[in-house]
Amino acid sequence: MSGISGGSSSPLQMSLLDIFFPGFSMASASARQLLAGNLDSYTRLLCTLGMFVLFTRYAVRYVGELVRSYFTSTIHVSYYDEAYDMLVDWIAHQPFVRNAHSIIARVRSPQRTIIQNQAKKKPLTFSPWDGSFPFWYKGHLLILHCAVKDHREDIHITSIGLYPNILKELVEECRGNYLNNISKKITVFEHREGDWKKTRLRPIRPVSTVIMDKQVQDDLLGDVKDFLDEDTQKWYADRGIPYQRGYLLYGPPGTGKSSFSLSLAGEFELDIYTLQLSSISDSKLMKLFAELPPHCIVLLEDVDAAGMGRRDDAAADQESNSGSGVTLSGLLNVLDGVSSQEGRVLIMTTNHIEHLDEALIRPGRTDKKVHFNLADRKISAQLFHTVFKQAPDHNQSKKRLGDGTIERLAKDFASKVPDEVFSPAEVLSFLLEQKTSPFGAVAGVETWVAKANEAASQLKRDGSWVQEGR
Repeated sequence: MSGISGGSSSPLQMSLLDIFFPGFSMASASARQLLAGNLDSYTRLLCTLGMFVLFTRYAVRYVGELVRSYFTSTIHVSYYDEAYDMLVDWIAHQPFVRNAHSIIARVRSPQRTIIQNQAKKKPLTFSPWDGSFPFWYKGHLLILHCAVKDHREDIHITSIGLYPNILKELVEECRGNYLNNISKKITVFEHREGDWKKTRLRPIRPVSTVIMDKQVQDDLLGDVKDFLDEDTQKWYADRGIPYQRGYLLYGPPGTGKSSFSLSLAGEFELDIYTLQLSSISDSKLMKLFAELPPHCIVLLEDVDAAGMGRRDDAAADQESNSGSGVTLSGLLNVLDGVSSQEGRVLIMTTNHIEHLDEALIRPGRTDKKVHFNLADRKISAQLFHTVFKQAPDHNQSKKRLGDGTIERLAKDFASKVPDEVFSPAEVLSFLLEQKTSPFGAVAGVETWVAKANEAASQLKRDGSWVQEGR
């Protein structure tokens, strides 16, 4: 009887083991027979082990999917979205980066910083690269995933736990730090592979430092300020008028058209989106304009050089079928067609307004045309003031000059510069060469004018295109 009862307990014990370890009884029996030399049992053991491995892999995958579905949250950021820059800047300053097994080094030179020693020149920042990196944030375990695709990063962050809002809190913190870092700077976006991408930050330049006609400057500032007002937006909407504004800045090279555009962006704290029309097609232009934010400045520089010149109907049809660069009809469509974006301030610049098609610069597409002149006496004097105000003369025992002296020297300097011959950029370039000596600038300006005129005459005789702007 005891033998019978002992034999009946063994199957019960084995069945309990099979519940927790499936296939254990079969594997155990096969192992005993294998030790006894039974080759058939050896084959059964291999099959059992194979099934056990497959089952384990399936179980691990199933549990992993279960955890990812119900116990994790993930946030993704696009490489071309500004949220990517916010996140990357935040990550670069986190302690876990120092222990990352795969990192990328980048040079991050500060804006307008005087480098006093070699150690601070071209500082490096380090970021995780191509891998998964766990870290803790406010008591929550997060995992940063970085994958390299086409020489750029695809980034997403996963949180482990039942609190998905932690990821939103992280991105909001990144946003706050990013806005503090870019304060008093202009964010410049450019076209990259069919999308807008932030390329650099520019320090805000006060509009007052742009040397141009004061009345024209005030008129432009007032017009843009009125357009950006919330009441103006409602006024446009109530009357069904497209809410957009366009400006054409024209004049010779070096007269301050681009500088004024950047200063305008800083004055109203707007991002600026720059675009070269010769490098994209009509379809890409339409896509880029559709992705513009509600309030921004779009800068199209040198539109006359991008095939936007005058043409007849046959030439326009031929260009439309060429597929290279932006066509006139494609540009007009994004400016005021059904696909035009509202809320943006459009600025176009050109050195030759006479080369532009009338359809492009008619009222409604170009609301204001502003001529940027070559330097006259007033502009030359303003430039002199800008360079030498409250500056000592190093050739006069570093004696600080009073406002009256600077005023007198400025008038003397401006009287020796011929009107509307040189651009403000050319005059400023000469003044910067003499930036330590206002007396030296006045004494040497006549020699500089003579040499510049002689060089210009030589270039003109040689057929150089440099003189076309004058």
